[in-house]
Order: sequence, then C-alpha cells, then structure tokens
Amino acid sequence: MNERRWWNGRWSRLVRRDIFVRNAADGRWQVELLRGGPEGRRRIRSFPSEDEAVRWIESAVLADDGWREIPDSRRAGKVAPKLRRVS
Repeated sequence: MNERRWWNGRWSRLVRRDIFVRNAADGRWQVELLRGGPEGRRRIRSFPSEDEAVRWIESAVLADDGWREIPDSRRAGKVAPKLRRVS
C-alpha cells in the first residue's frame, strides 16, 4: 500500500490534524482527514489519482502554517521537506 501523511505540528487533541493519502483497492486514491488524534473525527474523499489528491490537499487544506509531511518509516533517513504555503 502506498501512503503519504501530513501533520499540522500540534500535539493537543483539540487542535491536532492529520492527513493521509492512500491508494484504495479499486485503484482510486483516498484522502483521510483526521481531527483530534486517533479517536477523533474522520472524513474521507476519493480521487482518481495521487496527483489530484495531493493537489487538493495543497490547495484546500495546507493553507495554514505548520503543516509538514511525515516521512514513511520505510524511507528512514530521508527528511521530508516542509510544504510551501499555498495562497
């Protein structure tokens, strides 16, 4: 399974946000928006490609400062770049 993850850099359950992009079994890509940690509220959107999913995340979600991509543990040693602010 291919997966990418972003985090807003905040630890508190009240303000923590996570975003996951995964390829689904049907070939589509799912964006999961998670608010409030593991027990928080989830929303899922589907996209036909990873590029479209990431473009949507960059334009609609990552407008606030502090978002960063979390590197995959399988790619240990690589540092994920800080995402650029989208205006």
